[in-house]
Amino acid sequence: VFEGKSLTYAELNARANSLAHKLRENGVKPDDFVAIIADRSIEMICGIYGIIKAGGAYVPVDPTYPEDRINFMLEDCKPKAILKYTTESIELNNGIPVTDLADSKVWEGASENPEYVNTPNDLIYCIYTSGTTGKPKGVTIEHHCVVAMQDYLEKLYEVTENDNVLQFANYIFDASVWEMTLALYCGATLVLVSHDTITDTASFEKYVSDNNVTLTLLPPQYFRQTDIESFRVMTTGGSASDRDVVNHVKENCRYINAYGPTENTVLATHWEYETGTEVPANIPIGKPISNSRIYILNGENLCGIGVPGELCIAGDGLARGYL
Repeated sequence: VFEGKSLTYAELNARANSLAHKLRENGVKPDDFVAIIADRSIEMICGIYGIIKAGGAYVPVDPTYPEDRINFMLEDCKPKAILKYTTESIELNNGIPVTDLADSKVWEGASENPEYVNTPNDLIYCIYTSGTTGKPKGVTIEHHCVVAMQDYLEKLYEVTENDNVLQFANYIFDASVWEMTLALYCGATLVLVSHDTITDTASFEKYVSDNNVTLTLLPPQYFRQTDIESFRVMTTGGSASDRDVVNHVKENCRYINAYGPTENTVLATHWEYETGTEVPANIPIGKPISNSRIYILNGENLCGIGVPGELCIAGDGLARGYL
């Protein structure tokens, strides 16, 4: 669902299949990158899943990025093709084939499910880090990593077809993978929200209420500015939570604090507040999610309880590496 427009699962599948067949005709195969430069839209979602169903790995690029950064990412990942759906004026002179998702013909033609070509160890996406400490790095994630997270999310959140999951995060951030997985791999509805709506909390509250959003992941500071009744489970991540955040959660709503680096498929640990208990002074990041393990080490030695050390992550969520 996005701003009055919606797709059923059957319609999404047909569109993704049509695009997937075209990408395969252009030579896309497992572990090939396909860049997508798109504004937030239903076409963006169809594009992502078309790339995945073709067998390739999607590389999300923010259309508002400076052209030199866009060109750096494209030169770095060397995509087999580029999908484009944006009102931004972007010049792409790198010789890579570009498909305009605004062209209705993209979604026409063969719509049957393409033959499976992927293995669990093939890449599903590559998301670039912010580059605040140097050049951005592309973190490469394999299919089995997302499957492991889906298993955890479906069980922890007890997702049903009656749930509406908000896509708050920009798709260039790995939190968007959490949102899409929680919705589309678990049978719920994915509700996209525009950037303009996010920047105005009153509009945001109305949009969330009108769409009866039940599950979401928000930055803790942003959540504290809102007053929403529809959430069934409230999850915060991206920065440290605190007592005020926990106390801001409605009585009939579960609260989960999630933590994890992009290199471990969105998250590695979670802590859930037990309703009616005292809120701790320091909100924990909790324990490992299913399919992951956490160790506190000093060098190669395990630390005892209360002994400071380095947080090390293992398990099925680990990225293949950097580009």
